[in-house]
Amino acid sequence: MVIDLSFFSILELLSFSGALMLGLLFFTMKSANKKANIFLGLFLWIFSLGIFVDLLDYEIEEGVLLDRILFLIPLCIAPLLYMYTYQTINRPYLKMLKYVFIPLFIVYLIILFVMNSEEMIWGIDLMEYAIEIVLYVLILKKLQELKSELNNFYSELENKRLSWIKTIIYISLAFIVFDFVEGFIGFEEEMVEPYLDSISIILSFIMVYWIAHNGFSQSEIFKASLFTHDSQDLPSEPFEIHTITINETSVEDQKRFEEVKSTIEKEKLYANSELNLRTLSESLQIKEKELSRLINIHAETNFYHFINGFRVTEFKRLVQTPMAQQLSILGIAQEAGFSSKSTFYNTFKTIEGMTPKQYELSLKKSE
Repeated sequence: MVIDLSFFSILELLSFSGALMLGLLFFTMKSANKKANIFLGLFLWIFSLGIFVDLLDYEIEEGVLLDRILFLIPLCIAPLLYMYTYQTINRPYLKMLKYVFIPLFIVYLIILFVMNSEEMIWGIDLMEYAIEIVLYVLILKKLQELKSELNNFYSELENKRLSWIKTIIYISLAFIVFDFVEGFIGFEEEMVEPYLDSISIILSFIMVYWIAHNGFSQSEIFKASLFTHDSQDLPSEPFEIHTITINETSVEDQKRFEEVKSTIEKEKLYANSELNLRTLSESLQIKEKELSRLINIHAETNFYHFINGFRVTEFKRLVQTPMAQQLSILGIAQEAGFSSKSTFYNTFKTIEGMTPKQYELSLKKSE
């Protein structure tokens, strides 16, 4: 049980100690996302246990209790990530666990501890892979749906997309592929195992510190429904962008939309960096669902691009005023309502086809 202090063993030590300490921090830190962080902390602790076993390189006799318990480690990883993701965006997950995962887990335990045989262990591995892959696919599907919902509710998406979770899923899927190659494909262990082990160690290190980099900044909990303010405005179906129809594009609708645009421009509501669909609907005294419908149909875009379009226009106006001599480009952007540098630069380049700096230089050349 001697640990060889090679480059890769040191990397494993860093991954193990990092996962252990980060798990503790996620348990104890004060955060608006504290409930979800409990699942992330458990995820890291269980993941660290797997690293610890690999680090010791201790041969455990097949069939003994400890060997069977260690079989359960990978099976807990995917459900914990699933619960973290769904808790962070305040979506229900208990039914999935109650009616799908827990029954499968019970079957898994029966096979592992009661019907234990070499053929059954092979079947357990396949069942484990299937459960993990299904849960990862469900997470990816939910993140894709979330992207549309966010674009139709927020004017600023910094630390809201949860796209960093995709990296964790892709690394976890890589581990499944490596295990499958080693255990089922039939390559000689001496030929592939050292390379796959080295890659797994590097990926484990990246995953642990990737979670550290992103998990602590993921502090916002999305409320019970992004698109409801009261029970009367509760949508029965997931929010979707409206397609244009003749009935919906009535003259009255067009008039209401122009009034919305006019009020936003006159009162400079877009200058509020915290502006979202709810706060705008309150300012305009229009229901969220109705306001979103007007934007989707008549602006032919989502809330995010609609509001940031006003901000780009305001930036272009401010950059030609004396304010441009007093503030930096980013400072002017903040005056226009942008709170994120990346959002500002990406939006500006999408609309204008050039960077803000290039636009500023083009103005100076035209003088």
